[in-house]
Amino acid sequence: MKKIFKTAAFVVLALAAAGCAKAVTEGPNEANKRYFDAWMELNHPDVKPTGIGIYILEEEAGNGAEVKKDNYVYVDYTITDLQGNITSYTRKETAEQLGEYSKADYYGPKVLTTFENTIQAGLADALIGMKVGGRKKIIIPSWLMTYKSYDTPEEYLENSSSGTSAVYDITVTDVTTDISKYEIGEISHYIAENIDIFGRLTPADSVKGHYGCYYKQLTAPVDTTSFPSDTSIYINYTGKLLNGQVFDTTIEKVAKDNNIYSASRAYEPTKINWGEKYSDLTMGSSNSSMISGFAITLWQMRAFEKGIGVFYSPLGYSYNGSGSTIPGYAPLIFEIEIVEEPED
Repeated sequence: MKKIFKTAAFVVLALAAAGCAKAVTEGPNEANKRYFDAWMELNHPDVKPTGIGIYILEEEAGNGAEVKKDNYVYVDYTITDLQGNITSYTRKETAEQLGEYSKADYYGPKVLTTFENTIQAGLADALIGMKVGGRKKIIIPSWLMTYKSYDTPEEYLENSSSGTSAVYDITVTDVTTDISKYEIGEISHYIAENIDIFGRLTPADSVKGHYGCYYKQLTAPVDTTSFPSDTSIYINYTGKLLNGQVFDTTIEKVAKDNNIYSASRAYEPTKINWGEKYSDLTMGSSNSSMISGFAITLWQMRAFEKGIGVFYSPLGYSYNGSGSTIPGYAPLIFEIEIVEEPED
């Protein structure tokens, strides 16, 4: 019953705010602001805006490096709308609570940037000044969801396109000014933890001419002659994140063991069409292109060789990532073996 009265009160406030408006031409966010102000008055009457107009509900100070403009920020977050519905999140626990957990999906910190016009203005305003380990729960009004930058709160109201107001519960887990260097550091740590595979290979030992890509031979080839440019070869492969999570494979047992098996997929060696250079390599009968790190890894290999390639995100899926399995700015691992052509 209290919830019904609360909702009714909110409707009255919203109508009252709308009724007091003058019958003049409105800016793009006037109606949104009346609704938002009424919602704030009902739910958080004592919270005042800060910065360019965000509202901080909770705050816990961090003790690590400070987030500044033009940084790459690793964050965990939960985003809800004003009705309390969760619209996005990074944590496995949240997925489990919502009944949406999938063993095939990636859960964990994601990278946001504080470069101008690459992140919502309100979110950048909240992040800059936070420290690693810090947490904020904030409300960002819809007009601060723009990727454009203005000097004053009034200019955001007057100029930004309408977005959707949201509540962010966000924790900073790390920050860097150089994402490529950061990823190479992650690769270095991975190699050091797997010295039984990589031996004394270090990040300085990248594939010649290809910074950020590393190759280790696991099984020697039967012939060290390069493949002719008009050759078709066949491979089995398994793709992983640095945390060991498998996101793709041609091997049925590996797919089942890692909970990514799909009955609609044929698990069999994949055809690779060779070329004059690594960037000419294509996959399958449809000549599909492949990410550069995968192609560079293949280019190191010879007949019936088995090897492992590790490369940073500029040679993979960059800042976009791929679907729900590969986050942005993620170094990747591919174990590849050149095999016999499968029989029909």
